[in-house]
Amino acid sequence: MGLTSLQDNSSWQDFLVYEEIEREGKLSARITEWLDFTDSLETLQRERDHHPANDPMLRTGMLKGFLDGSLGSRTAALLAPYADDPRNSGLPQFDAMTLNRLTRERLAAGFQIGFHAIGDRGVQMALDAFEDATESARGGISPSSDLRLRIEHAQVTSFAQIERFAKLHVIASMQPNHLLTDMNWAEARLGAERAASSYVWHSFLDAGVALAFGTDYPVEPLTPFRGLYAAVTRRNEEGTKEYFPEERLTIDQAIAAYTSGSAFAEFAEKTKGELVPGKWADLVVLDRDITQIPSEEILDSKVLRTVVAGKTVYEAQ
Repeated sequence: MGLTSLQDNSSWQDFLVYEEIEREGKLSARITEWLDFTDSLETLQRERDHHPANDPMLRTGMLKGFLDGSLGSRTAALLAPYADDPRNSGLPQFDAMTLNRLTRERLAAGFQIGFHAIGDRGVQMALDAFEDATESARGGISPSSDLRLRIEHAQVTSFAQIERFAKLHVIASMQPNHLLTDMNWAEARLGAERAASSYVWHSFLDAGVALAFGTDYPVEPLTPFRGLYAAVTRRNEEGTKEYFPEERLTIDQAIAAYTSGSAFAEFAEKTKGELVPGKWADLVVLDRDITQIPSEEILDSKVLRTVVAGKTVYEAQ
């Protein structure tokens, strides 16, 4: 698939399996394993201390917390009811007092935090918790701390919320290929006004917000090329439907979000995310130059070779 690094939201038992694979010398991609935001601090600190933090192939990373559900199932938490289900505004997973308390405690203990928030109410809850923890004396966080706070998905946002992302230095960790699935019904769920500020990758960049892209596998296909195509076209795979094209990115912006942007989002920008002297030799060779071809041809890209730490770990036959 052309992936050299993965940030993975799996169970602790899966991390132990990764460790076993690494001991056998068979780990062929760099893995950063997220931990469960709701676990006790004692558990989280034990898991963080379990494996060397400076292991270049395998380590633990941020805490992942779920603030709402999904747009497709109408469980994403919205500030106003669904346009196609007026009695439903989604399912927030925390009350504000509990969420803010847990966020303060975990940030004070030195953990990075990323919240799954798809609806604008979920996004609001995440931003409020981050602001409470970082700007309140109770948070115990230095104003100069480099926290790399993240909101995963951030699919439905207001433009005022995007300004708060920038003010609070929150990373927008998004998955463009969701749009290819969701554009079939997103405007019906949201109505035209909210839909216009949904999946707004370009607006985030314009506001100075750090953008990190991923695939959200297994919810969406693992291939990054589907997401690159979505980012630069905002059209379905057949090319017959378009979704607010003013939010398209250039191919260079999209590639950067998948590479240097995602490296920055996990505090790894000094070692990966760019092909420059002094950084790890992680790269893929493709069968075409995706920066030069018509955008629809990106979907057909094939990986010829994958290199991790200067070693070929995959080669097409």
